[in-house]
Amino acid sequence: MMKIETIVGDVVLLVLQDIESLKEMGIQKNKIYVRIVGYDENGIWIEHPNFQIPRIADPSNKESEVTTESVTASVLIAWPFITSIVHFPNVEGFDFPNPFDLHFGFDIEN
Repeated sequence: MMKIETIVGDVVLLVLQDIESLKEMGIQKNKIYVRIVGYDENGIWIEHPNFQIPRIADPSNKESEVTTESVTASVLIAWPFITSIVHFPNVEGFDFPNPFDLHFGFDIEN
């Protein structure tokens, strides 16, 4: 029997529904390959490798330039959004090429 704790640290295919509210986090498709970093009663925590956060050169200056920085973030996907989780146990080489380099699921330009 499969247990959810066995997928932590692995890359899985998440099949999602009602993704409109997830688009703000760059999730544009209902099927995304992601690395699972944890889970709890609220949902699945996934790694988002290129999450954009704002940086202000001089916070005390209102006219200071605002830039963005790419960081690795953990994002919660709540259980109601998840239709299915596809796990690939013992599939050698699944991470090569890295699924994140293929731009599945995340639109980091928005």
